Amino acid sequence: MANTTNYNWETPDDTDLVKDGAAAIRTLGSSIDTTTKNLNPQTTTGALAYRSATANVNTALTIGSTGQVLTVAGGVPTWAAPAGGGKVLQVVSAVYSTSTGITTTSYADTGLSATITPTLNTSKILVLISQSITLSGGQVSGGAVKVLRGATDIYTVAGTNNQAFLAGETGANSYLGGSFAFNYLDSPATTSATTYKTQGRRNASAASTMTFNPDGANSSITLLEIGA
Repeated sequence: MANTTNYNWETPDDTDLVKDGAAAIRTLGSSIDTTTKNLNPQTTTGALAYRSATANVNTALTIGSTGQVLTVAGGVPTWAAPAGGGKVLQVVSAVYSTSTGITTTSYADTGLSATITPTLNTSKILVLISQSITLSGGQVSGGAVKVLRGATDIYTVAGTNNQAFLAGETGANSYLGGSFAFNYLDSPATTSATTYKTQGRRNASAASTMTFNPDGANSSITLLEIGA
């Protein structure tokens, strides 16, 4: 018997007897069937074939999930989540307008918060905040604001004597206010739901009230997931 060059299929020789022809054809057909199956191993919709380490044998890669892209890992193709490459993957925004007065020297919630669930644990979260704040009462001298991820402080907006934005005036019935914006780029390293919020406090030396969203003014927080 002779054999083919590429797939080593067994074929009859010219000198083989006629009675051996049927057996030779069956042998050749079985070889072709086996080789064809090895070259086309896909058995499910969307599967892809790629060359394995074994000569003339392919391996089936089953279809990935919605949103995944085809990439290479360990020298073979695989499905994976797309690399962000600095792109905005999602945006979450919230508006809060309930007036919240803080008279303590300890930080307290302002009511402004938003929750985002990152799609990748390598993503960064850009926190954008615009908040209406006033200071009123006797001896207005300042206050501070901070941003938290869950219960963790990640950014404090404060200057000398914890003065954030508002400072300098003293006296009875003083009033300072306005709308202030600040931002922070965070790296939460998680794919779990994550809440960002603000807290505020008045200056320890000032007998005043720090009010967020005075008279129902809107404050907003926007969270942008940035792909790594």
